[in-house]
Amino acid sequence: MAVISLGGSVIAGKDIDVGYINDFKKFMDECEEKLYIVVGGGHIARKYIKAAQSLGRDQYTLDSIGIKATRLNAMLLMSSTTYPNIPESVDEAVEYAEIYKNVVMGGTEPGHTTDGVALLLAERLRESYVINVTSVGGVYDKDPRIYEDAKLIERMSYGDAIEIVASKKMDAGLNIPIDMLALKIAERSNIKIRIVGKDINEIKKVIMNDNFKGTTIG
Repeated sequence: MAVISLGGSVIAGKDIDVGYINDFKKFMDECEEKLYIVVGGGHIARKYIKAAQSLGRDQYTLDSIGIKATRLNAMLLMSSTTYPNIPESVDEAVEYAEIYKNVVMGGTEPGHTTDGVALLLAERLRESYVINVTSVGGVYDKDPRIYEDAKLIERMSYGDAIEIVASKKMDAGLNIPIDMLALKIAERSNIKIRIVGKDINEIKKVIMNDNFKGTTIG
């Protein structure tokens, strides 16, 4: 069993990456482990949130719009399954898992990021870790998309990670490698967060408990 928080920017950046989605679906079908996938909103969510902000909508409404975007992205992955609707809560996801090999979902409720949902799901399932798949592929000492000499931090404590994000404002659509909600849930239940890039082979390495390129928090 593995819980994966699949960043929306991985499958839906400026454009929807159909090729990667097909590759990920193949991985889901072939993986011997039961997979719980929580999909983020990515560029689509941020685009709608930005438009709603310009219309003066409140944060609760912005979150609700973002959740719908995450469920749209989840629907792109669930087409290889047979269940008709995206689970809308952690409990629903657990119920679906009693029937289906894999479960794909998006956000659940305003104020809960998809990373946070993945950690809540792992908590409910008593899982020891969550795989966080991001476009960046780990925590760095500075933004690797800007600085060529950015260094990967392979291991961090919960406290160190919390300190990094403590000054960030938790707005709808916030784009950071991991968020405070997820970290707090991970810390209280001692769930490791393993952050990797979109390379499916690296995801497989985490599941097989092999050495992987990325960051472990906890």
